[in-house]
Amino acid sequence: MLVMVSETQPKIAMGLMSHVDNLPTFVEIQREVNWYHANSNRHLMLWKDPKTRHFTAVIGVEEMEEILILQLVAFSPEVVNYERKLVGGEIYTALTNWFPNTILMGTIRTQKILNKWQKQQLSDLDLSD
Repeated sequence: MLVMVSETQPKIAMGLMSHVDNLPTFVEIQREVNWYHANSNRHLMLWKDPKTRHFTAVIGVEEMEEILILQLVAFSPEVVNYERKLVGGEIYTALTNWFPNTILMGTIRTQKILNKWQKQQLSDLDLSD
């Protein structure tokens, strides 16, 4: 389940963001959180695992007309590497449901994982025909 991060409660998101390689310090994490909250077209969201009820990922997106850009995705260590593709797929599906009139796209860092998810979506459609 996706949950929007409010400006007054960013601590869980900041903890998850500490696992992002290009955000090595608290100051950089705080700057990133502020960047999302500085514009109403940017959203910082948490993923709550439906089984454990723990927040296991943080997602940053930016709306640009009919496009939703996946800027950031970071998983907690609780989500082991082989589970990330499955959990990520659930997150990206939830994003497309939350923002139904947009096309989900990535950045240079995130497009590769979206391509894998979209490829899986297409193969799942082929199997159901």
